[in-house]
Amino acid sequence: MIRRVLRAPLVLGWLLWNVVLSSWALAKEAVTPGPIGTPVLVRYPMRCRTNVEITALAWAITVTPGTLVTVIGDDEMWVHVVLGGPREEMIELLGQTENRVLSVLRGDDA
Repeated sequence: MIRRVLRAPLVLGWLLWNVVLSSWALAKEAVTPGPIGTPVLVRYPMRCRTNVEITALAWAITVTPGTLVTVIGDDEMWVHVVLGGPREEMIELLGQTENRVLSVLRGDDA
């Protein structure tokens, strides 16, 4: 339990850093002439099972500029990414976010 509590500020700091990086990338893209990025819609097979886990993951994704959770199913989540890239890379980044969220909510069992 103590590890999970101590891990929460680290995960929040990591998320805040990603918000800054995403904001910077979007701002840079917005002031650059031409079309903005290559948006993609990604199906992410999530490991989150409880409502709290799913809500925390959806919040962590949506609070990051340029990403939006559009659909939540029983075991998958659809995410719109404005500055998309290869789908595998997007799924890997979403997986990192899920791992960090679950490390706080489940602890070492994540």
